[in-house]
Amino acid sequence: MSTNFTNINFNEDINLPNNIDQLNQEITTICNNLPALNIVKDKELLEFTLEKTEIFKKNKKNFVVFGTGGSNLGARALINILTNRPKNIFFFDNIDPLFFQNEVMSLDIKTTGFVVISKSGTTPETLSQFGAVINLAYEKNILDTLYANTLVVTEFKNSPLFNIAKKNNCLLLEHQKDIGGRYSIFSNVGMIPAIIAGLDVKKIHQGALSIINKNNFTNTFKFAQLYRFCNANNFLSNVIMTYSDGLNYFGKWYLQLWAESIGKKNRGITALHATGTTDQHSQLQLYLDGPKDKFFTFIKSNYKNKGLKINSEIMRGESVNYLVDKTMGDLMHAEQNATIDTFKLNNFKFREITIEDINEESIGSLMANSIIETIAACVYFDVDPFDQPAVEQGKILTKKYLS
Repeated sequence: MSTNFTNINFNEDINLPNNIDQLNQEITTICNNLPALNIVKDKELLEFTLEKTEIFKKNKKNFVVFGTGGSNLGARALINILTNRPKNIFFFDNIDPLFFQNEVMSLDIKTTGFVVISKSGTTPETLSQFGAVINLAYEKNILDTLYANTLVVTEFKNSPLFNIAKKNNCLLLEHQKDIGGRYSIFSNVGMIPAIIAGLDVKKIHQGALSIINKNNFTNTFKFAQLYRFCNANNFLSNVIMTYSDGLNYFGKWYLQLWAESIGKKNRGITALHATGTTDQHSQLQLYLDGPKDKFFTFIKSNYKNKGLKINSEIMRGESVNYLVDKTMGDLMHAEQNATIDTFKLNNFKFREITIEDINEESIGSLMANSIIETIAACVYFDVDPFDQPAVEQGKILTKKYLS
């Protein structure tokens, strides 16, 4: 079986709209013309990114990524799939001054590579992070070393970040202006940290391409129809439950993708991310016995016979016979299936996404599918998937408070 994103199953038949062919053509047209997806077809650009990043990696012990939102979450989601995650890559998306100071002060600027990402080049959080490190380097009289160790990804236009990088000869790579932050996962924004971490980024693109090239979005429209039903019946939450620790940051990435895309014109359902089996012990009671105002997506994998074997003698001695001759993966596999069966028996609306193995190809497929279905839901509800007008006021007020 392919290790790619394998299938989506809904727990009930979903009637597709009468104009399904028209909608399918509309989404196909959008996807075929969407730079955020078309970038996976640009092999030359990926080779260029690989070449520049591999050169940047040389002679550095640690790496720091400055960026927030889409400039951070996508790359973290990719690296998070590794069971043996590199311990020398540090992501800073928040600006808690005490934690930031403690972490950054422990790094040797001379042997650290700094990746600074901001599409606009004006993101206050990212500028403050970079500016604080610049000040440290200035105080230590090693500014030239810092700039030589810095890779900046931003639009090639007049902006504070672009100007700093240009004036100080930082390695400068272009953030494509027609790719928004939350859709930038397959661009150099996601690929550069993934390359540093040792991921096979070509397989990430291959996984995405396998979804894009289908040009058949029946499951996407089933999801949108399910969402339409939930919206009409005052469902409040779109709960996505992942069972692999490797998908923890995929969940965070998905929350931003969904919320910033569909939360407009008083429309939208709040996305929540839950982790199985952890949240089965903290949230499942509410989900099963609380208000019936949620629909669910379960992302499961094949865990049978995987992981460490449980000591049979100890388990048999304590009459825990169901764990005799079992691995930890057997328990995980049983728990995810039992939870899904419980939702089925209690007539909840949900779908299952099955991924045989979580790897570069499957995460690329899953993320491409998530982008397409989010856009489709936006098309259904007549909202622009690509803007985020409501957050601009807060940005303006932040600058006012600092003035």
